[in-house]
Amino acid sequence: MTAAISAIPAFAQEHRTTIDTNPPGAFLTLDGEYRISATSPCRVPDNIIGNYRLKARLPGYESWSGDILILPNQDNVFSLNLSPKTRLKASLRSLIIPGWGQYYSGQKTRSLIIGFGTIGAGIGAYLADSDFRKKRDDYFDAKIDLANARTEEEISRLWEITRQKNREAYDAETTRNTLAGIAVGMWAYNVLDALIFFPEHKLISGLPKVKADFDGRAAHIKLTAAF
Repeated sequence: MTAAISAIPAFAQEHRTTIDTNPPGAFLTLDGEYRISATSPCRVPDNIIGNYRLKARLPGYESWSGDILILPNQDNVFSLNLSPKTRLKASLRSLIIPGWGQYYSGQKTRSLIIGFGTIGAGIGAYLADSDFRKKRDDYFDAKIDLANARTEEEISRLWEITRQKNREAYDAETTRNTLAGIAVGMWAYNVLDALIFFPEHKLISGLPKVKADFDGRAAHIKLTAAF
């Protein structure tokens, strides 16, 4: 995503500050002494000068934000190139953090379900692994006690304890492996979901550009004072 910003000296008395995006139709916000909302391409009021924070949002494209300086007594032209969101970018995000790719593509509810589900399965697998390790250590300790037994009564008693500890360790290992498999499967599904079910957005580069002058006829522009 790139932004081309230029200040063009003008010989005419009238000066303009314009903001354009490629593709057009992005929702713009300017935040500074005043707060301005508009749709690109647009012309900014002549009395707006100084430092402003510019943000541009368009469905299917990555948001842009940056600081701009609107200089007085000259033309200011701000041109933004918005980068399209892609399936690959979404899947790579989900590979790093479950649900991030869905959130990136605008599917917030799906992101929460998949993200919390995958993370929950991962936490469950981690806790199950900790439980298995504890039961396995208990089993090893029981085997050591059995090996050190001297009397038949002690051997018989410790044998039953060792068998019980072995069953508990085996069951804990089975639970750990099951939950780990579920967590890995959900993580893989989360990546494939971000890749396959990436929402398609219609290309809008062919839309006509609407000049947004502050002459009282541009109803889609909002200007408020910031305090």
